[in-house]
Amino acid sequence: MMALAMKADAKDCEGVLDRGQLLPSETDAECEPVAPPQSRHCARRHAALLVLAALGLLGVAGLLKRGPDEVAHSLMQAWEDPGKQEADILKSLDEPGFLWGAASSAYQVEGAVSEGGRTRSMWDDFAHAQPPRVWQNENADRATDFYHKYEGDLDLLDKHGFNTFRFSISWTRVLPMVDGKRQPNPEGIAFYKKILEVLKRKGITPLVTMYHWDLPSDLTWLETPVIDEFVKYADFLWEHFPEVDHWVTFNEPTTFCVCGYEIGIHAPGIKQEGGGYICGHHVLLAHAKAVRLFKQKYASKKQNMQISMTTPWDMPVPRDPNSAADIQAVETATIFGLGRWVDPVYFGDYPKEMREKLGDKLPKFTEEQKEMLKGSYIGYYGMNTYGGRYAFAAQTADGSDYIMSYYDQNGHPIGTPFISAWFFKNPVEIYLQLKWVQKRYNPESIIITENGCSDIGPSETKWTTDDSWRVDYYREYLANVARAKAEGVPVKGYVAWALTDNFEWADGYKRRFGLTYVNFETLERTPKSSAYWFQKLLGRMRHSKTRGLRKLLSLPGGNFTARRHQ
Repeated sequence: MMALAMKADAKDCEGVLDRGQLLPSETDAECEPVAPPQSRHCARRHAALLVLAALGLLGVAGLLKRGPDEVAHSLMQAWEDPGKQEADILKSLDEPGFLWGAASSAYQVEGAVSEGGRTRSMWDDFAHAQPPRVWQNENADRATDFYHKYEGDLDLLDKHGFNTFRFSISWTRVLPMVDGKRQPNPEGIAFYKKILEVLKRKGITPLVTMYHWDLPSDLTWLETPVIDEFVKYADFLWEHFPEVDHWVTFNEPTTFCVCGYEIGIHAPGIKQEGGGYICGHHVLLAHAKAVRLFKQKYASKKQNMQISMTTPWDMPVPRDPNSAADIQAVETATIFGLGRWVDPVYFGDYPKEMREKLGDKLPKFTEEQKEMLKGSYIGYYGMNTYGGRYAFAAQTADGSDYIMSYYDQNGHPIGTPFISAWFFKNPVEIYLQLKWVQKRYNPESIIITENGCSDIGPSETKWTTDDSWRVDYYREYLANVARAKAEGVPVKGYVAWALTDNFEWADGYKRRFGLTYVNFETLERTPKSSAYWFQKLLGRMRHSKTRGLRKLLSLPGGNFTARRHQ
């Protein structure tokens, strides 16, 4: 999960790597609870026009027979009608085998950092560093205590109708360092086995992440030995957890490489020019080498296996939809920010535009490595996405030829600001990104592995459990997913971030993204209105596992009353 950190966050990290720049004044703005109505209207109208520009870029603008303003108005009406949005979701996404999930990650929820044989990760070190590196000197020693409370959390997941649970395995819990050597830990293995048993009993598909940022303290992504260490770890997981068919090797390498090894605001806190490229290069090689090992050793026995790497990207739109230069800025930004990770996995090397622009700053793959990288995936494409922004053409001092901004030429935000340093709502971005990915990579299927939003105001229970803004967010983003699906994009799953509020990395417990409110003092869970919205939506689906099995399918529309889970 991408998180804000001391006014420098994961989105700022992206700016370092993708060569785009955020306007400095924007990263210092305080978060507004909601966008003014006039700003929202302008942003939506502008977004509608941007869709038309993007469709032109994709080669289908000739289908339009009305003027752009008239079509934009129609699009705005459709987006602002909750009933139509839900109807579109049901029409396009209600199909057999579609994965509806909610997510978590080990370090953010498990706690129990010194129990069950677990040893330290770099996030343990970073969260306890002095002077403090995390908001208010907080840490995840207890987090949400998922280690002891997983059954109750999985009951909530099941109750709300989800058929998929995305979680990660803690490297140092299953393979701790003991007497100078990584050794299998029976207690750690048993913990994840119990989770998998509960999921199987409930008919819920596990989507398991191998690496969600909690690297063993003795390793670093700046040195090559970590590559083979990761491959050994992946081999260990495939051997010990054969019941898992859906794997993610790495979650959001942009974030942990640039934030951790270039600008130093995430673990391990290293500030090194070019560190993000070195880290990313090693991550890509570790991913490819692990997938090659799987194909050689396990593929004949695991024919249903799917393996991907999730890449974070918030699709920009041209600030001026009539400007060819701004449209090209969007393309360039996406090639540098997204293609930088996906091109090597699909085509065997970094995008040529990056090679030409960065020269020797970008590490090089050998011919053998290119061959290993090409096609280093099995099955689905994993997509993490959250907010939106503008891109526009500009020459900058560091050689970039575009700038990213959350505001248009008139100072209007692109959408509701959830976290004003990096997170502004723009639901059409997920549609545009799905279309872009389909055009460039033509994947056999796409799973949206993370999508969700933080609170936009106070974090008190009463405020955050009645999270109408989150309901709007999910409905509007899913309506755009449904639209892409109806146009032939092979979306096969959608995973909400997150099942519960949790430790948000360098933000500590400041930000809440969960469908479930967690009182971090008592650890009591309270499902939010958004959780009940999903429950009602999934209960209406013919192919949902909840169909005919739940007593709460008649929950009223509109405002849902949060119910406590004891």
